[in-house]
Amino acid sequence: MAEELRHQGSRSLLVIALLLTGCQSSTPLSHVSSTPSISSVTKHGSLAHPLATQGCGRLPLPHPGTGADEILSVNPAEAAGHRVRTYRLHVPSSYQDARPQALVLVLHGYGGTATGMEASTGFSSFADAHDFVVAYPQGLPDGDGGRSFWASLGPMDYGIDDVHYISMLLDDVQSKLCIDAHRIFVTGFSNGAGMSGLLACRLAGRLAAVAPVSGNFYALPGGCHPSRPLPILYVHGSADPLLLYQGTSDSAWSLPPVQQWLQEWAARNGCRHGPIIFLHTSRFTGEQWTGCQGNAIVIHYRIEGGGHTWPAKLGNSSSLAGIWDFFQAHPLVG
Repeated sequence: MAEELRHQGSRSLLVIALLLTGCQSSTPLSHVSSTPSISSVTKHGSLAHPLATQGCGRLPLPHPGTGADEILSVNPAEAAGHRVRTYRLHVPSSYQDARPQALVLVLHGYGGTATGMEASTGFSSFADAHDFVVAYPQGLPDGDGGRSFWASLGPMDYGIDDVHYISMLLDDVQSKLCIDAHRIFVTGFSNGAGMSGLLACRLAGRLAAVAPVSGNFYALPGGCHPSRPLPILYVHGSADPLLLYQGTSDSAWSLPPVQQWLQEWAARNGCRHGPIIFLHTSRFTGEQWTGCQGNAIVIHYRIEGGGHTWPAKLGNSSSLAGIWDFFQAHPLVG
């Protein structure tokens, strides 16, 4: 995340980065009188039996407790004319090849990298302690200095099929490792959060839940029509200087206000109640939409005064613990 901001030295680069990245804020969810963890705010979904993938029973590569860069053979449409793309894969130290494990995809922002996202978030160490696999997809370089980004979003849609790349990445991980196909989750920061939002619209049949942080949610051609209700946890800072909480209306670069984006997902999920404020402090505001189809709750953490950054905390939990609690509560059922 820090490297994304360091590249914005001039006003023009700042504007470009603003348009490519996404505002982020974090807010704890709970009743106004307390600061509960996300797991205490969300109701756990129906228990889903693990759905093992073909990688079960195979010798894991990379070895448990380590990570490695993986290479995917792809069509030129997914790689700006090339035939390979990469991603970073971390296997937890507790991995067992006969026990299906959850998979979390973590997407970097504009100017970031898969390796940088691994280092800055600490997700791999957290995965070792909590027993899940992590994959860090790698975006493509732009035409201005080679900074990496997701090239399938709004005005920065270069005709690259990043959704198919992610689908192929999932196939690749599931062929190598013992993954529970009912517990595949996505999070991302800034431009990576925007990509998470696109995946929520286009790959809902393969994803159990999505947790973007400070996303650039441009309007999608044909709109957003997920194949099923999808649980959403969204974090955004109220004072994000790059991706404004209240949105922007700058012609092709327009972004919806955060509350509008949340209300649209609540409508897609058929939520009957909300927004309900469950937490309000000087640092956080937590909202939730409940009574949703398939337990597809929508939760929002607004970080009061928060900027364009990955938050350290969500309520009384670390951001990683809060996101993981949310994921654990929402496996894919059926």
